[in-house]
Amino acid sequence: MLDLEDEVIGCLILHPENIAKLVIPDDCFKNQENRFIVKLLKQQYQDIRNIDLIALGEKYKHLFNQRFNQEVIITKMVNIMTNSFGNRFDYYQELLFERYVNDLILGAIDKFKNNQISQEELLTSIHKYEALSIKTSANKLTGEEVFKIINSKNKGINFRFEKLSKYANIQEHDLVVVSARPGIGKTGFVLNLMEDLADRYNCILFNMEMSDKQVYQRLVGINTKIPISYQVNPATDYQKEQLIKGSKAIANKNIKVISRSQTISSIRKRIIEESKQGHTLAFIDYVGLIGSNDKTKSLYEKTTAIVKELRQISLDYDCTIFLVAQINRNSENTKDKRPKISDLKETGELEQSATTVLMLHNENYYKGIEMKVEEVEVIIGKNRNGQTGILTLEYNQQTQRFDVKGTNKIYNEPNNWRKE
Repeated sequence: MLDLEDEVIGCLILHPENIAKLVIPDDCFKNQENRFIVKLLKQQYQDIRNIDLIALGEKYKHLFNQRFNQEVIITKMVNIMTNSFGNRFDYYQELLFERYVNDLILGAIDKFKNNQISQEELLTSIHKYEALSIKTSANKLTGEEVFKIINSKNKGINFRFEKLSKYANIQEHDLVVVSARPGIGKTGFVLNLMEDLADRYNCILFNMEMSDKQVYQRLVGINTKIPISYQVNPATDYQKEQLIKGSKAIANKNIKVISRSQTISSIRKRIIEESKQGHTLAFIDYVGLIGSNDKTKSLYEKTTAIVKELRQISLDYDCTIFLVAQINRNSENTKDKRPKISDLKETGELEQSATTVLMLHNENYYKGIEMKVEEVEVIIGKNRNGQTGILTLEYNQQTQRFDVKGTNKIYNEPNNWRKE
């Protein structure tokens, strides 16, 4: 009876066309002789598009040596060919690959037990190995199936900002980058998106810049339109009543906040867990604070790898990712202060991997003018799903709330508070 490796080799010898479908790494073959045989078969198939054991022994005799004796190897190949049915190649290849992945995982666990790697490195390795896959055959679709795919509508994510929903056309499984210079309101903006969407989606915030208190003060301010300065000492009983009501509203939304340092591994692990409950929106504030275990790489290389990994996570799991990033100072040296895609800080991979890039701009910021309600431009700088362009929203810094222009009320004095 042939073992798994021999069955795969038998399928290659009896049906050489299978060599073109061989996609597993050579390391899948634990037996060194089998690995050598596969190398020979690949070489001959590349040369003549067929397998001939007699010709193989003659033409490639220079590849044999004391370790891989020609007579022993050819005899083994004949024995495999004689005892193999040569069918079910895809099945045997997938089984062999599964064994290979399991061995990699067990190897990582052994290293951890022997204190050769950290727990974080172990988790990273396991996630990496579990993500490995092979595709042995392509699906042949009917005309009706092709039409159904091209005619189906992607599931869009709609905000209370109708124009942003329409023109940005953000879809589930996107990687959306939200960027701005410090002080413009990018964290407030993503909190507005999360507070809005948490009634319909499972939302998780990876908060690496603020305390829990600051996050929830902002969320309550967005929900109630009550300035943060009045949340500690409400000016009226009605105001206190509204704060309690708003706090309950935030608590009842599907929001989880993780306020501590994160690595890409810990973010991946949490997103995988959350996405099992349904489509999850992950808000990450911000990319420059995500840690890395690789001490040999530069900041640019680390950030590039992190952004690539986040894009892959958004594709592999049931999630959409909103990633906060900073804008460098290049735009400040030009007449038009509006940021451009090229101004994204830390890595060019932000532009490459993102499906949508939203950049915030406040002209008054550069003029030194402070308004109670600022007009903030939302620049759609990159958009795979829709249009690019500029939208304008109003931003009340006291409440942290973004609104459509003309709808953002200001309650900045105690006597403004009354039932309406």
